[in-house]
Amino acid sequence: MLPFSVRASGPAFISEVAWAGSSASLADEWLELCGPAGTDLSGWSVEGASAEPLAFPDGSAIPASGAFLIANYARDDARSTLDAAPDLVTTAVSLSNSALAVVLRDAAGNAVDSAGDGGAPAAGTSGDAKSSMERADAAAPWTTAAASSGFDAGATESGTPGSCAAPAPDDAPPEDAPDGDSASSTDETAPEDAGPAAPPVEPESPVRVAEIYPSPNSGEREWIELVNPSNVGEFLDGWTVEDAAGTKTRLEGLLLPWGRLVIESPKGSLNNDGDIVVLRDRLGRELDRAAYGKISKGQAVMRVELQETFVVTLTPTPGAPNVFTEETRDATEPIGPPPAPVAAPAPPSLPSRLERSAVERSVLPAIDPSASLGMTKIETAPTKSAPKKTAAKPKAAASRYKGGAYVATIVVPPGAYSKTRAYVLREGAIEELRFSKAPAAAWGSGDRVSFVAQEKSEGAAAFLLANPNSVRVIGSASSSYAATEAWPEEAGGYRFVAEIASIRGSALEVTLGGVEGDVLVPSGTAEALKPGDTVRVEGFIAPGPRPKVVLPDPRALRLFKTRLPDEPVAARSARLPAAAAIGLTAAAACAGLAAYLRMQRLKRLALTQAPVDEGAWE
Repeated sequence: MLPFSVRASGPAFISEVAWAGSSASLADEWLELCGPAGTDLSGWSVEGASAEPLAFPDGSAIPASGAFLIANYARDDARSTLDAAPDLVTTAVSLSNSALAVVLRDAAGNAVDSAGDGGAPAAGTSGDAKSSMERADAAAPWTTAAASSGFDAGATESGTPGSCAAPAPDDAPPEDAPDGDSASSTDETAPEDAGPAAPPVEPESPVRVAEIYPSPNSGEREWIELVNPSNVGEFLDGWTVEDAAGTKTRLEGLLLPWGRLVIESPKGSLNNDGDIVVLRDRLGRELDRAAYGKISKGQAVMRVELQETFVVTLTPTPGAPNVFTEETRDATEPIGPPPAPVAAPAPPSLPSRLERSAVERSVLPAIDPSASLGMTKIETAPTKSAPKKTAAKPKAAASRYKGGAYVATIVVPPGAYSKTRAYVLREGAIEELRFSKAPAAAWGSGDRVSFVAQEKSEGAAAFLLANPNSVRVIGSASSSYAATEAWPEEAGGYRFVAEIASIRGSALEVTLGGVEGDVLVPSGTAEALKPGDTVRVEGFIAPGPRPKVVLPDPRALRLFKTRLPDEPVAARSARLPAAAAIGLTAAAACAGLAAYLRMQRLKRLALTQAPVDEGAWE
């Protein structure tokens, strides 16, 4: 007998994403693929689940269970609550809690499935009770996991790592059908099998308009520059750029990762009095739109990536990173208001996490994926203020906020110590970030952000003063900590055990490896601690002669061992009051002077009493 219908096996798809970590570690993140057993995954890759695309090694295949599990840690790792054995273990997994966009690609680079649209995850929970987001097939909506299986005993997480949910049957016989009547499903009224679910539409590209040169000097041509701030090349066949009149210039070829493409002499003509440039992909979707006003000869319109705005520059840079320079005013020139930048309209959808992390690299002096993150300041010549007007002046937008553009990693978000203060990791150093007001958005430890800030100081303490409206989340960094038994030389997240030497308000003096340091703790964290206690610290270190550690939240400090009444407290350098120290120093100086004078007197006395050698005078 032959079955009345055969359901074709659909392709592999993303079935479950644990973006919130676990109770053992916030970095205990994993995701799961489901599909027919034996599906060859060699050469496949996952984008948006790590800083670089996660490539599957040769020989990777979906096991007999139908679930292919990718995790940050192995099953026997103390930082993991998984009981199911992962099929691929890599510490590169880093799933965003606020800008999730994961894309599954086959060996040919085609998008097979995706999870997230660049915004907050569609399902799942964080906090004390963490749950994954899951679905039964590629066409089903994402839901928050309610069941719990595949975890260690005592784990509080919800999810089903290592197993795939069965899709709801759509061809089962009615409940009132008598036994043996299932063959009646061959009736003409039986629904025709729909086959596998169609793959989702390919995700939008991160390619953007970088610079426009609409008013060239004599002997030059108009041009438009595109930038690809990602590590995935883009085939531009079928893409177009068009002006406000709708005149299209068709593109072709390959735009390499981190590359730039200069389109010389686009069709139509870019108006010097103002125009619009629209970039569309082969599906006709609008990827970017750049608008500008009146332009003088030799000037270009460039994108300020971190602020999503376009400004006029005197330094066109075709095929190279943008450089912003403006004309300085002559002393005899009448004072007027500085020209306002033309804001770029918002893109049609939120950019992916991969795109946001790549934006940071596109503004560095050199386009190098392995370069360390740094700061790019926008140097401008000072302009004179505009004359006072009677009309009310509108509040300046975030993009007009004075200061430099910065990129950093949030290590302590606002709220742990103060609503208007945070700590960030930038250029290998921990810096304090202050806001003019409490931010409305919430950021987590490990989020990569761009912002506009000014360098300030308060006494000997330096900090960055930022406008909270200018902060943009552009990606996330790994939240894992490195274990250490001594103070590290570089900044970063570390986990260690130290002994408390003393407690000074919100700072603990601790000893580690014979060196003293300070651990800054949120208010109320150290109430139950006392000198001599041994604590486990998970924090971010600012190196120096006396290292300083800041904690992302109160849970990063745990009592490891309490000091018994008869146990000695860790030895530490004595601290005397200032007056006593000055007095002792003066007394020591007087004693030293007296000893010196006495020695000189004894030398003179010995010379007068020594016998004279008469032969020396001959």
